[in-house]
Amino acid sequence: CVILPFQTLVFSWDGTVSLLDTTTSHIICYFNTPPSHAVASPWQPVFTVDPADQCLILRGDKQQADILAQSTSSHSSIFLFDFNSYLLKESFPTEPDLPDKPLQDLPWMERCNNFFRD
Repeated sequence: CVILPFQTLVFSWDGTVSLLDTTTSHIICYFNTPPSHAVASPWQPVFTVDPADQCLILRGDKQQADILAQSTSSHSSIFLFDFNSYLLKESFPTEPDLPDKPLQDLPWMERCNNFFRD
């Protein structure tokens, strides 16, 4: 996804959704719906990542107690996970500080921008 380079969403059979750092193969965090709701099947999850607001929007279907109730109606809720929230932001690995490129290695426009900024 555009917001989270080198990271991917993983939908598991048990209904959990996690964010995986593909560079280290470590789970960064889990996105959990309340116990009353289950994430849609991993074969057809309903979700989107909003790059403007930097959030995950995930549909959770209300779990029904019996089969008859499931066939008559389906109640779904939308859950919003904000990537900018404090707890979620703390889970993301920090990017290493890269050394500045020497001036001669920069493109002409970047050289000019650095000159004007200084």
